[in-house]
Amino acid sequence: MPPSTGPTATDAYALTRRNDEEANETWLLLHDEDRLIAFADIVARGHELWITDIAVHPGYRGRGLASRLLHAVIHENPGADIALACCAITVDDLGEWPSGAAGLPTDVLAAWYGRYGFRPDPDEDAADRMARPA
Repeated sequence: MPPSTGPTATDAYALTRRNDEEANETWLLLHDEDRLIAFADIVARGHELWITDIAVHPGYRGRGLASRLLHAVIHENPGADIALACCAITVDDLGEWPSGAAGLPTDVLAAWYGRYGFRPDPDEDAADRMARPA
């Protein structure tokens, strides 16, 4: 991806962080005023970071918000190996989001993550694992 040359529409949304030091977990959150519109959940697992979720509210998809979150994870952790399970999630536990709002199909997600340097790297814990070495 080429570097950004200036502010984009995604910059209009506040990016905040919430850390849980005990769980080695960081949440990157995007809000439109008081409404949570996108998030990434990242857990430090020894030698790598594991992205447990990246989700965008259905009403805000197609605006580059997931890309903004993934860029933040990559650029804030330049020496880290980053891995994830490439599978669609269904967000049912956020009262502000439509119940059962499913994510993108796995094949579409795999192609999208591939644009950011992630490659299939299955292991015994996750057949759908993808990784991006530092």
